[in-house]
Amino acid sequence: MIHKIENICVDANVHLFMRERGKVVPGSHREGHNILTTVGKNWLSKLLAWKTVASTDIPYTNRRVRWMALGSGTQLEVSTVTKLVQPQLATATDYLRPIQIVEFTTTSVLFTKEFGTSEITGTGAPVGVTEAGLFADVSPATAGGFEDVSYDPIGNPASTVLNPAIGTNPPIAYKAFEVLTKTSDFSLEVRWELRF
Repeated sequence: MIHKIENICVDANVHLFMRERGKVVPGSHREGHNILTTVGKNWLSKLLAWKTVASTDIPYTNRRVRWMALGSGTQLEVSTVTKLVQPQLATATDYLRPIQIVEFTTTSVLFTKEFGTSEITGTGAPVGVTEAGLFADVSPATAGGFEDVSYDPIGNPASTVLNPAIGTNPPIAYKAFEVLTKTSDFSLEVRWELRF
């Protein structure tokens, strides 16, 4: 007898909006589904399983969602995305910024990062933001040990710590959207929800 198999999907919704002195700026809301990249799908599958189960269990990966980044480029939202097209420095030296808030429901996890008034627009010039990336990483304090080069198609070992000063890190999820002009008058909040 053949039974229908239920598909297990990971859906994601991304919400972006700017705030001025705490209030949402009219017309600044962007939302939509994003894509899990091939890197993200590979990461998630490795996160769910153990590489070896013994007296000392060894995971395939210790990576967890840790960073967000914004960019000004345009590309199709397809799983083969390997980087932001035109990443924007969030600070004088870093593209990647740490997640600030993590919230859970029964079937989802919500990651929030508010890019402050001096982030992205540190030089004072307005920046047209059109893309966002979500990144998984290990804690620098716990990196090392095993190396599983099958973590992603680019060949980053599973225990490699991402360098936030490099704009070409591979995202696990990607979203393109209609331009939001970020200035130093506004903060830009990004809410990234993964639903199971």
